Amino acid sequence: MILRTLGVIGLAAALASCAAGPRGATGGDAARTVDFECDGGEAFSVRFLPAESAAVLVRGGDEIRLQQQPAASGFLYLHGPTAIRGKGDELTLEIGRRVPLHCTAVR
Repeated sequence: MILRTLGVIGLAAALASCAAGPRGATGGDAARTVDFECDGGEAFSVRFLPAESAAVLVRGGDEIRLQQQPAASGFLYLHGPTAIRGKGDELTLEIGRRVPLHCTAVR
């Protein structure tokens, strides 16, 4: 029983770390801003707010607050037709019916 409990706790911790955002995007509950560059040259920032289960997309001078959603792996944040999803340092920005932008965190 103890091993099963420890296994469940370990699995929950692993899933929580995947859901937070790009590697290095969070340090506990502290907000962290990550810059992204996309195919085609576009760039934007995402401010990950783990204490609020949210992220703020900063793009072209506009800010959009997105709520964290359950994801099978990686992370997913949504607000209306806008979504950011990804795993590790990779992110895809989806806005309505536009072609998704494939982006990578800038280190």
